[in-house]
Amino acid sequence: MIKTEKTNAVSLPKQSVLSDETQTNFWVMKLIDDSTAAKVPVTKGLEINDRIEIISPKFLTSDKFLLTGNYGLADTARIKIVEQ
Repeated sequence: MIKTEKTNAVSLPKQSVLSDETQTNFWVMKLIDDSTAAKVPVTKGLEINDRIEIISPKFLTSDKFLLTGNYGLADTARIKIVEQ
């Protein structure tokens, strides 16, 4: 059995990482303020269970990302955060 382990790997929930139809380009919708989400291209690494490793760019632990309602949004989309 081969086990892969990386220390200090950054990962995001799978639902936050979007892709094109060919699964060659990946991005996330990162909140840049309380009402705007920006499209940020990412390079992904390992996929384990419900998480995807993000190789680049480097995100901060304080960064926030859209998990739902993110598909089809344009870059710098105006959003409204609704709590359930």
